[in-house]
Amino acid sequence: MVKVDVLIDLFFKELPWGKRVEKIAKCGFKYIETWGGGDAKILQEMAKAGKGCGVKLVSVVMNFAGEDNVAPIRKENINRFVQQMDRYSDNALSAGCKQGIVTTGHTVQGRGYQDQRAALVAALHKAGELVAKKDFRLNLEPLNTEIDHPYYYLSSPLEGVAIVKEVGLANVKMLYDVYHMGIMTGNLVTFIEANIKWIGHFHSAGIPGRHELFDGELNYPFILERIEKAGYKDYFGMEYMPLLPCPETLVKTYKYLFGKQK
Repeated sequence: MVKVDVLIDLFFKELPWGKRVEKIAKCGFKYIETWGGGDAKILQEMAKAGKGCGVKLVSVVMNFAGEDNVAPIRKENINRFVQQMDRYSDNALSAGCKQGIVTTGHTVQGRGYQDQRAALVAALHKAGELVAKKDFRLNLEPLNTEIDHPYYYLSSPLEGVAIVKEVGLANVKMLYDVYHMGIMTGNLVTFIEANIKWIGHFHSAGIPGRHELFDGELNYPFILERIEKAGYKDYFGMEYMPLLPCPETLVKTYKYLFGKQK
């Protein structure tokens, strides 16, 4: 069964991390992820709280799209990028988390697309080989350039899969964000089913607006069912900006996805 997780950064924001974990557990969810990755103590705080209520930390962010100094499409960044992947993977593993999300960075003006792509492949390969020794996975994320990330380098899921194939490491896969790719390409389920072996993680949010999953044009129960039938058994993250207050937003989402009240 696909395991749905909650991006902890967006919920119960008035509470400390440990209390957020406990509240998310009470809404019915057993898995969390975070945009954080640079602070091992915070990750360990989440993991410690999770042990007490049956919640596991399953993914962290390894770098952000706006961090030009470590963007892997810049060939001069390769050593800094690899060092950050090494450090952040240690942080995640100290909290029992075995995968992280990689962004490409913004397109570099004046440099050719293929030059940036070659730098990205080289950086992912070098970092992937390093973290593979720790049994850690990197998930490369395409984003939409229509609304949220206009200057981001990678917006095509087909290109994302092609890059992952070229890197050629079992622990380097692609994150498929249903929200972002719904905006960019549509044809969601067909693409997912054809490329499921290259997908290591999922994200989701409602279209339009990036809000609750149940309030938009996408049929998420159907999408989850097809993902599961395709053989995917890992994590499906909810990365939406809630309009409803907590805990109502998560309780209603749980009921929407699983057909019952927790």
